[in-house]
Amino acid sequence: MTEKLNISSFAENETIMKQSGQRRCTNSGRIELDLSCLFDSPNDPNPITLEDFNALESEIIKHHRRLKRGEGDCRDKGISMLGWMTLPERITAEHLQEIRQTADKLAGGVEAFVSLGIGGSYLGIEATWKALTHTYWNQLSREERGGRPEIYFLGQNMDPDFFRDTLDMLKGKRIGVNVISKSGTTTETAIAFRILRQLLEDSFGEEAKELIIATTDARKGALRQLSNQKGYETFVVPDDVGGRFSVITDVGLFGLAVAGIDIESFAAGFKDMKLRTDIDDFRENPAMLHAAARHLAYLKGKKIEVVATNSAPLYHICRWMEQLFPESEGHNGKGMWVSPSMYSEKLHANGQMVQEGERNILETFLYLKEHDNRVPIPRDDDDLDDLNYLPDKGKDMNFINSLVVMGPAQAHHNGGVPNMTVEIPARTAYHIGSLYFLLERSVALSGYLLGHNPFVQPGVEAYKQAIFALAGKPGYVEC
Repeated sequence: MTEKLNISSFAENETIMKQSGQRRCTNSGRIELDLSCLFDSPNDPNPITLEDFNALESEIIKHHRRLKRGEGDCRDKGISMLGWMTLPERITAEHLQEIRQTADKLAGGVEAFVSLGIGGSYLGIEATWKALTHTYWNQLSREERGGRPEIYFLGQNMDPDFFRDTLDMLKGKRIGVNVISKSGTTTETAIAFRILRQLLEDSFGEEAKELIIATTDARKGALRQLSNQKGYETFVVPDDVGGRFSVITDVGLFGLAVAGIDIESFAAGFKDMKLRTDIDDFRENPAMLHAAARHLAYLKGKKIEVVATNSAPLYHICRWMEQLFPESEGHNGKGMWVSPSMYSEKLHANGQMVQEGERNILETFLYLKEHDNRVPIPRDDDDLDDLNYLPDKGKDMNFINSLVVMGPAQAHHNGGVPNMTVEIPARTAYHIGSLYFLLERSVALSGYLLGHNPFVQPGVEAYKQAIFALAGKPGYVEC
C-alpha cells in the first residue's frame, strides 16, 4: 500500500474554511504605522529628517481639512470623485444583505464563478479574495471551500493562451459570471464578456441570464443597455468613486460575497479607519503620517517605492497598490514607481539593488504580525544545515518570517534606504477593509501635496487610442 504524506504534526491550526471564507474571525488589534527606520538613514545622500517631517505638518493638515470638506481638485467630468470618503456612512446593512443574498443564490447554483474586469474592476477584488482565503482555493473540495464555487478572473488582459487555459478549467462546469464595467465598452473586459456570454447562451439558453450579474452604470452605457435587454440582475458602479477606490462598493463586494467573505466585517474595517483618519492630529492620524513619509521621500529624490510583504496572500494587495499610487500620482512628470515584492523571495533577487544600488528607493513593508498557522522546525540529529539552534530555542517558521521584515528594515535603512512598516494584526476582512481606507486616504493627500487631481487618469486613455487606431476601429487614426 502506498503511504501518504502525514502533515498532522505541522497543522496545529489547520481548519481550512469557515462559512465566511475567512481564515480567522477576530477583529482584535488595529493597524499601526512604524516610522522608526524612516529617518536619518546613514548612507542616504539626502536623508529624511525629523525636522523635515515636522515642517510638513501644517501643509498636510491643510490638505487633510480640504479633503474632508470636499474641496480641492477632485472632479472628473464635473463630478466630485470623493464618494469613497462617504461610503462608510452610505453602505447600509440592508444593501449588504441584498448583495449577500444575491451572491449566495448564485454561489449555490454554480460550480465556478468568473469575475470579469480590469484595473480597479479587477485588482481589488482579486487582492482581497487572495488575502482572505486559502492559497489553493480552487484545488480544495467544495466542502473545504464552505460550499463556495471555484473562482476565476478574466478580462484583465488579452493573452489568448491565458484565456484558453482558463476556459479549459471551466469546461463542463456550470458557471456564474459577474461582468464589471461602468461603460461596457472597455476592450479587454468587453471581449471576454462577449465570449463567455455566447458560451453561456449556447449552453443554457434562456437560463443564461440567471447566471450573469452585471455591475455597471445605474442609467447609461452599453452594459446597462444590454442588461436591460437581457434581464440581468445588476449592481451599480457609483458615479463618484473611481475604479481604484471602488473595492468597498458593489464593484468589489459582490464577488467577495460569492467567495463567502464577511463583507459586513470588511465594511466595518473601512468605516472604523475612516473615523480614525478623520482626526486633525497629525501625529495620531496614520493616513497623514503615511502620506507625509511618502511625500518627503519623493522630495528627497526617491523615484521607486518597493512595497514588500512577508505574507504571500498579502502580496496581491501590494499589486493593488501598484495601481492605486502610480495611477493617482503619475501626473505632470511627477510620482514614484511602485514595485511589489514578496520577501524573502525577492531578497535573493532585487534585494541586491535595494541594499547597494542607486539611492533612489523608498521601502514600505506590509507586515503581517500573526499568521493563521504555526509551522514548527524539526530537530535533526546530524544538524548538517546548522539549524538546530532554532528548535532548541523554541523558534518556528513564524519567528523566522517575522525577521524577514525586521532584518531587511534595519539592513536597508543602514544601507541608505528609508523605510516604514504598516503593521497588520491578522488576515481578517476587518483589517483588510481598514488597510484599504488608510491607503486610499493617504494617496488622496499625496495628490494634493503634489498639486494635481489624484482621481483622474488621462494618461491611461493614450494606450487605448493607439490600440483602437492599430486595430482599425472606425474614427481612429494611427499616430
